[in-house]
Amino acid sequence: MGGQAASLTRLVPAIAHAVAVFGDEHKATHWLSTPLALFENRTPTDLLATDEGVALVERALARIEHNIPS
Repeated sequence: MGGQAASLTRLVPAIAHAVAVFGDEHKATHWLSTPLALFENRTPTDLLATDEGVALVERALARIEHNIPS
C-alpha cells in the first residue's frame, strides 16, 4: 500500500491544479486524458506515474494558467 499512498500524494495536487486551471472536473479530466504533442503524444495522466512527469504536467498547467504559449 505504500506505493499507492505515494501515487495518491503525487496525483491529487496535479489533478486539483488541472481542475483549478480548467474551471471544472469534466474539462480537467478531458485534458488529462488527451494525448498531447507536448508530451510526445502521451496523456498527462500517463506522465503522473513519476515525479519527473508530474513536474512536466505541472509546468504545462502553469503555462496554460498564465497564458504562456508552449
